[in-house]
Amino acid sequence: MEEQEKALVKSEVEDFADFSIIRYAQVWEDADILLEGLDIKEDDVCVSIASAGENALALLTKNPKKVYALDLNFTQIACCELKKMAYKYLDYDECMELIGVKECKNRLDHYFKIKDKLSPKVQEYFVENSGAIIKGIIHSGKFENYFHIFGEKVLPLIHSKKVRQELLKKKTREERIAFYDKTWNNLRWRMIFKIFFSRAVMGKLGRDKAFFRYVNVNVPEHILEHTKYAITELDTSENSYLHYIINGRYDDVLPVAYRKENFEIIKNNIDRLELLSESVETFVARDEVEYVSKYNLSDIFEYMDDSQMQMIISQMLTKTKKGGRIAYWNMLADKRASKYFDSLEYKEELSDALLKKDKAFFYSKFIIEEVK
Repeated sequence: MEEQEKALVKSEVEDFADFSIIRYAQVWEDADILLEGLDIKEDDVCVSIASAGENALALLTKNPKKVYALDLNFTQIACCELKKMAYKYLDYDECMELIGVKECKNRLDHYFKIKDKLSPKVQEYFVENSGAIIKGIIHSGKFENYFHIFGEKVLPLIHSKKVRQELLKKKTREERIAFYDKTWNNLRWRMIFKIFFSRAVMGKLGRDKAFFRYVNVNVPEHILEHTKYAITELDTSENSYLHYIINGRYDDVLPVAYRKENFEIIKNNIDRLELLSESVETFVARDEVEYVSKYNLSDIFEYMDDSQMQMIISQMLTKTKKGGRIAYWNMLADKRASKYFDSLEYKEELSDALLKKDKAFFYSKFIIEEVK
């Protein structure tokens, strides 16, 4: 394994970002639009950035032939493996309690039911990080802690609990706009928001500073604009990310992977999910990889220059046939692979329509590209 790791192509972000921590304990990208954009069929072989696992699990709801979840950060693979084994060996309530979706006082009891199913390296990781199990793994990442600070410490300085809960109630579009304009969007909201979501604060508490290397926009203004859109144009009562940020939990508004109606199909397909600690370009270069038809690339291009993006896409295209699709997000950096490859078609109308429904409202673009 050591030899194989040395042979991996090094991604640019590895030189700058800290991979020793759980950066994301849950995926902050909307699986509903991802599934619609990729249009997964039963003969599809999928590659997904693993992150914390939820969107790789969501892909299983479409019965693909295989899902490979890749991540350069081993701690992210540890999160994913814990969740995978929870789905495989626990029932729905136990699984959700262990992961942290539901309240639980005996998470370690659930953990010990699956502990021996985990790889030795992951078992060792959780011996040293048992607090992540006790807390609930989805609450244990750096990014989640950033939002906990915002929801528990910052928002109460701006709005009362009554106003915060009112934001999450079902309203018409006109009612949401009026609520935002008359109640939510006060001077304190704008001032504190711009400080908390500045590059400096976000780099220290949320995303690694290395992830801003190719960003050329006013970060807090950009995020504030997209937050306004989520509050006014989308149904806040059905937005799991807003519920989590404001209340520190999903309540009953769950992402795709955690919805009860999806549990059994994910459980039945769980062995089709393979977790690998390596890069996309290294994986597709393997001789044994015959083809990949669908890619969830998260927002990986945000962290690299265009020449490396082109190298990765070029390698991917050697294993992707006509009709294959690639999905990824832009948050702050403007990246699009099809500008450089005639063999890729930018599905602009579909991409724009899906972005307008994106409940994870931080992103400026959602890109779907198809191999011609």
